[in-house]
Amino acid sequence: MSELKMPNAKRNFRNARRIIGSALAGAVLVFLGRVLAQTWDQVAASGFNWEFDLLPLIVSLGLLVVARGFAVEAWRRIVIALGAYFEFGFGARVWFLSNLTRYIPGNVWQVATMMALVEEKGVSKTNALLSQVIYTALALAIAGLLGLMFLLVRPDLLSGVLPAPVTAAAPLVIVLVFSAVIIGFALPITQRALVALTARVMRRQVVAPPPTFARGLVPPIFSLLMWLTNGVAFFLFVHSITPLPLDQLPAFVTMNAGAYWIGYVSFITPSGLGFREGALALMLATFLPTPVAIALSLVARLWTTAGELLGVTLVWAIPARQ
Repeated sequence: MSELKMPNAKRNFRNARRIIGSALAGAVLVFLGRVLAQTWDQVAASGFNWEFDLLPLIVSLGLLVVARGFAVEAWRRIVIALGAYFEFGFGARVWFLSNLTRYIPGNVWQVATMMALVEEKGVSKTNALLSQVIYTALALAIAGLLGLMFLLVRPDLLSGVLPAPVTAAAPLVIVLVFSAVIIGFALPITQRALVALTARVMRRQVVAPPPTFARGLVPPIFSLLMWLTNGVAFFLFVHSITPLPLDQLPAFVTMNAGAYWIGYVSFITPSGLGFREGALALMLATFLPTPVAIALSLVARLWTTAGELLGVTLVWAIPARQ
């Protein structure tokens, strides 16, 4: 009897999580919308400068596609390190098409779609899953650290919260931790540990070529390039709506990564919906009026989606190499 009830219990849990996630995402968005409506008159009173510029917007969308290209190469190099192979073009098709499933609650459908698509190239489901586990852990670690670096560009946020010596040492600590994460992922012992852990969880034998430090260093570098390019694209997106000084670029790079990290770890909502916008609005509000920050955080979701659709269009428009 218990075996018969187990599938229903799992199904009920998934349905409950989907409902709760949608409710939470809706509540956060409604709250942000309410604050936006109540404070919008402050924008006119503050004399905020709106200067829409189409060129930075177009460039930002192009950079979103370039950033996803760096992500594709980071993931592809991990697959190669596991003993499989496919071309960059094929990887880009799989990446952009599976990206469309990220908006389903649970953050697992993208991986499931990738696992099904890469079988065409002889990549086993075990290696497909393992490559995504390694890539996701790497990307989230770098995004989280970049998000923490937001405190470096806004040290005033730490004043009065932490002692002055701790605040002064924060930049050095974050840089050292950042370097340790990149080097740590490249170490052969780390790669072997991830393979062994996945094999234990999946209860399957995973056979991978002997890892090397040089080969393991490539995915972290491409992942870092992805976050930096994505951050520059976000800066240009905001700059296309209201002028920004160039010295604020590091802040926008770090806040973009930090907001994504917060949205991802809140796996209960579809693609971090609501949580990412809330975190982004809080950080943007340290540079822009609150209602403007909220509006930009909401529009940024549409901007990101437009960049993903542009990538999908490109991979479909370019003929696949046989």
